[in-house]
Amino acid sequence: MDRRMDAMTLYEEARRRDDGHAGYYNRNVRVGSGDGPVMVRIPTPGAESMDLTVWSEPQLLEAIRPYVGAAPQLLHAQAEPPFQIHEFIAGRSLDEVCPVGTALPGRVLDDIGELFGQLLRVPSGKLPATPAGWPGDGDTAGFAAALLALVRTIRAAGDPPTLRLYAELGVPDDPCGLLERRAGALRARPFRLLHADLHRGNMITDDRRTVFLDWELALWGDPVYDLADHLHKMSYLPGEDARVRALWERAAPAECRPGWLNGLGFYLGYERMKSAVVDTVRWARRIAAATTPEVRRSLAGELAAKYTAARPYWEPVAPVPTVDAVEQAAARWARAARRLMRATPPAGSAGTS
Repeated sequence: MDRRMDAMTLYEEARRRDDGHAGYYNRNVRVGSGDGPVMVRIPTPGAESMDLTVWSEPQLLEAIRPYVGAAPQLLHAQAEPPFQIHEFIAGRSLDEVCPVGTALPGRVLDDIGELFGQLLRVPSGKLPATPAGWPGDGDTAGFAAALLALVRTIRAAGDPPTLRLYAELGVPDDPCGLLERRAGALRARPFRLLHADLHRGNMITDDRRTVFLDWELALWGDPVYDLADHLHKMSYLPGEDARVRALWERAAPAECRPGWLNGLGFYLGYERMKSAVVDTVRWARRIAAATTPEVRRSLAGELAAKYTAARPYWEPVAPVPTVDAVEQAAARWARAARRLMRATPPAGSAGTS
């Protein structure tokens, strides 16, 4: 059988289906094949880039297969049309089994610690090349600068309604100035492979093991950042947070640990700041689409909490908006965005005279 034709059959079936799990950058659909179920992974059209990327996911999965045992196996990938086929991982998503606020099994925490150890030991020479201009090995200040530049780009790239929304809610024109000055104090550490998106929705677990999904945001950079990104996204209970820090410290080679606690504080601040900037529009969209007042208010409260967490890393410091203010600003943004969309001719249109 022609493997590409067989893959195209699976892709076409997945494309027609409206089930599966939709992430921000990809939709994953379980499809039956002659050899059993597989996962077809299709990019989400028009997804705005909110994260740094350095490699294609298929390239990376092929490179790490001998070194990372808890990543899915890549079965097929192609660029046109763009899709991947991964092995199907039996089990349940960790966010279903143990949502935020509930304790994780100790075995899962140990699996996370083991993954950190594997990532920290993948030979750099076995990874794909990084893009031109990527910070050199050990340039932690340069790596932090790349992270900050991403947030600056996101903050500045909004359309007029979005820029007004940022201003109304007190997001500074430059949300990165304070952290930029602190980045100079970061100690040099050798770069390592980072997953950079380790959260509950990207972990499949059963009684035996945990498998870690979604490697499209993997980076080559300061290993402490991977820990900070993970802690921020997991919202661990206090005892779990301390245990995962200890597991990372135990897994990290000595050369990766100089000044790691100070670096962890810096990157945790970065994640809180980035979350407030990136989620301003994401949450405004969700607030505007909410079907009940209770859901709208709950979402507005979540966004206000993100601003509270980010405020220590912003200057000038503005008052945290109230839940009512967030809800009202989101409604104004949605109305303005709809007006802008109606007034903007479709791409390729000559417009009207």
